[in-house]
Amino acid sequence: MVKVSIICTNYNKGSWIDEAINSFLKQETSFSYEIIIVDDASTDCSVDIIHAYQEQHPDLIRAFFNQKNQGITRTWVEICKEARGQYIARCDGDDYWTDPFKLQKQIDLLEASPESKWSNTDFDMADSKGNITHKDVLKNNIIPFIDSYEKMLALKGMTMASTWLAETELVLEVNNQININAVDDTFNIQLELFKKTKLAFLKDSTTVYRMDAESDSRSKDFQKLSLRFDRLLETQFEYIEKYPDSDYRKILEFLLPKYNDFEKRLSQQNFFHSQLNSQQVTVYFANEEQSFSQENALVFPLRYHDNILFEVPEDTVTLRIDLSELPSFYRRVALTDSDFGTEILPNSSNGELIGNYVMFKEDDPQLIYDIKAVTKKSFCLAYTMFNVDDIRSEDYIANILSQDIVNYRKELNALKSYKADYQQALQERDRYKAELEEMVVRYNSVTHSRRWTIPTKLINLFRRRK
Repeated sequence: MVKVSIICTNYNKGSWIDEAINSFLKQETSFSYEIIIVDDASTDCSVDIIHAYQEQHPDLIRAFFNQKNQGITRTWVEICKEARGQYIARCDGDDYWTDPFKLQKQIDLLEASPESKWSNTDFDMADSKGNITHKDVLKNNIIPFIDSYEKMLALKGMTMASTWLAETELVLEVNNQININAVDDTFNIQLELFKKTKLAFLKDSTTVYRMDAESDSRSKDFQKLSLRFDRLLETQFEYIEKYPDSDYRKILEFLLPKYNDFEKRLSQQNFFHSQLNSQQVTVYFANEEQSFSQENALVFPLRYHDNILFEVPEDTVTLRIDLSELPSFYRRVALTDSDFGTEILPNSSNGELIGNYVMFKEDDPQLIYDIKAVTKKSFCLAYTMFNVDDIRSEDYIANILSQDIVNYRKELNALKSYKADYQQALQERDRYKAELEEMVVRYNSVTHSRRWTIPTKLINLFRRRK
């Protein structure tokens, strides 16, 4: 009589799997559900964590453990066969649900939508440390909302697998039709689902999608990422052949504007600066009781240079300023107290501070400030970026840094004469020191000799008699 089977796939997500399982246990429903967890031969602490939860909730949790790593696609296809519920809800081991009524809302939605056998919801994004980076991703168009087969095939989008709830029979049917060796199982699954049913969308944000810096879709290895794109392209061609009766006019309507935007960006010399429109400066503020969160944040558009005036609550003790999400380089970043114009220096940063320069070589640039001593919480953030695009520009980063090197060399050459004078002074000091030591030795040898001490005693004797 199980209504929903929650299926959680896990591979080396030991840092996060307990957060996922706890979010399943917090679901409040008018129906029964089961939790199925499958571990794909993890080498971290995942297995122990899953065993512990299974022992605590033996009537609710069923756990399966692959002896050899099978990969996400094969693992998903096999574990779905274990589902006892009328519906399957998916959640990957590094994601988690935030709405305790998620399952109930989606069941109500599907039962009120006879044309739909599959639903998804809006979601938030977090980094690997759990910091929320984006709220209501679909509503705010952080990624495009996908609602058709044509849009999915053209844009290779996502409906966010960890929000899915679908009829079990439909999931099993789809699983039998996807390529078991697919580079991305969810891409194939979504294409099949769109062909077989209408997607019912719940506007509420119910889930957190964790973006790991080294996930398959965000790899910093160019060859690895390039191979992924090539294989996704192969999948697109496969589905053109598989479903030739699709509306390819719609596909072109999605693809052509995207290609046009790409050509516009490619035609601009300042390619990096052309991306500024998509980036933001986020000022997070925290007090003694609360840590940084998306709810306590101020957001401003990132520009080449700017002076941002802002205020935070009086109980704020710490600021975290995120200068975009991309590696970026600044000629100057200064946070000043608006009341007195005093510059506040950062306590820590994940970048390198070299004089006035601030260099962020990794994603998600951050500066942390302690503002407990600041009474009036009103500030000005001033920054100017380096030009990293146009090599002919005077403010191109290499031109400025090379000029700095030239200036430092001039200063070094000027100091060389002082170095010679200093070494000569040291030699004279050593000579005077040696002469002084020699004089002290001679003085001591005289004052302690018998020729000196006996007359001195006689003189002192006559002085006392007087």
